[in-house]
Amino acid sequence: ATLKKANKNSENKAQRSGGGGRIKLLLEWALNAGKAVRNEAIVPQIRELKEYGSDGTPPVRLANKVAAAAIELGIEPSVTSCIERLAAMETAEQISHLRSRANEIVKSIVVNDKSLSQPKLQKLMNGLLHLPTMRVREGDISGSELVDIIDDIECKLRSSLRLLREENIKNV
Repeated sequence: ATLKKANKNSENKAQRSGGGGRIKLLLEWALNAGKAVRNEAIVPQIRELKEYGSDGTPPVRLANKVAAAAIELGIEPSVTSCIERLAAMETAEQISHLRSRANEIVKSIVVNDKSLSQPKLQKLMNGLLHLPTMRVREGDISGSELVDIIDDIECKLRSSLRLLREENIKNV
């Protein structure tokens, strides 16, 4: 109940501030981990504690065994999933930034040279973005390396301009 209330509070703050997705995710996964460790389908060892009732104290050895199972089967998978989701959120922001900057470059090139076809330049840009995007998803690229990648894409786009102009002349 406390985590649900905290989650609701974080959602309200996130809506007001325009962010907070990470906090919401952390609270949501903490709540899910708590539910998982009490779920007999996930942690079947809990059944062994039933004979002691809610007021009884099970033997320490049994309590430790069930606690270890709860950590292994309920908490660790939740933590792993949460970490994966947080990493995905981070890479999504990096990929969005990468694509946004590349689109700005294409637009600036087309504005400065009306003879170029934006769809062709866009297609070339998408091809140049493919490998860096895959590397970001795999976690091989840090945020600081994105600047170098964007500069490299701009250089490649600008060096391809001559070929694109020649292709436009041939098609006329």
